[in-house]
Amino acid sequence: KIQSGKFAILEHQMDPSSNFSSYRSTLKAAMWRSAGATDQRQRIVIPFFSLLVKDLYFLNQGCANRLPNGHINFEKFWQLAKQVTEFMAWKQVTCPFEKDPKIISLLQHGPILNENALALASFECEPPDNNQEKERCKTLKADVTTTN
Repeated sequence: KIQSGKFAILEHQMDPSSNFSSYRSTLKAAMWRSAGATDQRQRIVIPFFSLLVKDLYFLNQGCANRLPNGHINFEKFWQLAKQVTEFMAWKQVTCPFEKDPKIISLLQHGPILNENALALASFECEPPDNNQEKERCKTLKADVTTTN
């Protein structure tokens, strides 16, 4: 049974406005909770991986390796090391939940959708609102029909 309240909370936490500020606050709280937890369940932190990668990418690309005076930019490397170390610590936590073979199979063998298929699936979840989206949806449907 779908619990729409949980989806509403997830939707709020994954809101991209203000550079995912709601998600970032939730992640900080989860990290704080995890650091002091004795229960394995409370130690689990699952980051939004693509946002983690994006942050690392922009930190690496957006900050100079050297300062204007020629010295190494230790702050940049400290921040990179901090984020990678946190991720490595999250990976070390043993998950106490049973693995569901059906879910594992779906994740390992499910279809991999390209950008157009993902966009079309998005329109199937939330129909287009404006003319531009309707046109995009129509184009995507035509592309899928001709590719299959």
